Parts: sequence; C-alpha cells; structure tokens
Amino acid sequence: MEISTDERFHESLRYLAGKLQQPLQKFGDRYRLLIPTSVDTYYLTDLLVYQIVTVMKARYLQDKIKIKHDLLIKVLVNYDKKTDMVIATALLQLGSRLLLDALYDFGISKLKCRWDEVVQLVNDNRAQLTQKNLCDELLRFLILNMDHKMKEVHVMAVNQRPTVCNSKLEPLSPEQSNVIDALVEAAPRQIFIHIDQNMQPETVQAIQQLFPNCICIEYSAVL
Repeated sequence: MEISTDERFHESLRYLAGKLQQPLQKFGDRYRLLIPTSVDTYYLTDLLVYQIVTVMKARYLQDKIKIKHDLLIKVLVNYDKKTDMVIATALLQLGSRLLLDALYDFGISKLKCRWDEVVQLVNDNRAQLTQKNLCDELLRFLILNMDHKMKEVHVMAVNQRPTVCNSKLEPLSPEQSNVIDALVEAAPRQIFIHIDQNMQPETVQAIQQLFPNCICIEYSAVL
C-alpha cells in the first residue's frame, strides 16, 4: 500500500513513518510512504484515524474560525473526539493507494459538517469571545465535557520546569512547551498538582481556572 500527500499533511506522513519504522520518500512536491503487507490493518487504521481527528480537524478549524485562539482550537479538537473517531473509522477506506490531501479535501465531508456546527457557534459569538472571562467560561465548559483519556496526571517540577507526568511520575512528553496544552491533550479525570518552590502560583491558578472540580494539591520536593 502507498500513502502520499502534499505539503499540508507532510507531518502526518512523517508521524506514520515513525510509527511504522518505514522511510519517508519525497518526489517533487509530494511525499510518499510505502506500507509493508505485514503491517496490521487495524493498527494502520487507528494511526490514520488519529491523524484525521487531530491534525486534519485542527487545520479545518484554524482555516474556518475567524478568531485566533490556539488554546480554543486545541480544546475543540479534543472535544467529542470519540464520536469523531467512530465517524472517521467508518469513512476511511484502505486500498492500494491513499492520498491524505484528497481524503481531507473530499473524503471527510461528514466530519466537516459536524465541525461546521462548532465553527458557526464560535464565529457567531466571536465578539463576546474576545472578552477573556467569557472565553474562559467556554473553555471550562468544553474541558469539563471532554472525553477522559487518562485517569490521572501529575503536574510537578522536573528540572525546575512545570511538567505534566503520568501516574508513575514520568513526563508524558519530553518536549512540553505549555502545561495547559499538555493537560488538554491528556484529558485527565484528575490532576494532582505538586507544589514546591519551582511551581509558579500563576501556573497553579491557570490550571485551577480551566480544570475545575478535578484538582488535588500536594506538597512535595522537586525531581
């Protein structure tokens, strides 16, 4: 099987190449990945569906929503993701060739109709959403109603930086640029915040503001 794309979904194809441990090829303005027949079809489907409901959804929302708000886009991408995944799995048809750019342009119209409802809601209220308190209320509502991916995470100082860790106190990602973004991506049921001299009060306050009703404060030493 061959999967290819234009520049728009180059990183998605690179993600697949890394997961499948296959070389990514470039021909002119297109990128190509050859999938061995030994790759499990269900695993490949899961990888592709994840790209549809994250990367493609984020691109669609960024193109359509008339206000620039990166955190809102990230929260909207993770909102109702399970339903998006069910629909994306039904829409995805694997054959000998798959063009990711064509799939985005023509193959996921049913998902785009769902996403358009969110786009219209945000655009119709964009004036109000420029007010921080109203925007934060929307973010809290969306976060409270996200599908949980993890039972718990821990926010603690690792190398003097606030970092989101799993239940074994291992960082979820080695390159976390923003704690709030990492928490949205993790979608935890409970957040343990470990307070020490390296945990800034502003960070704790921001987490408590956007993730109400799931915070537990603990006091511990840094790692």
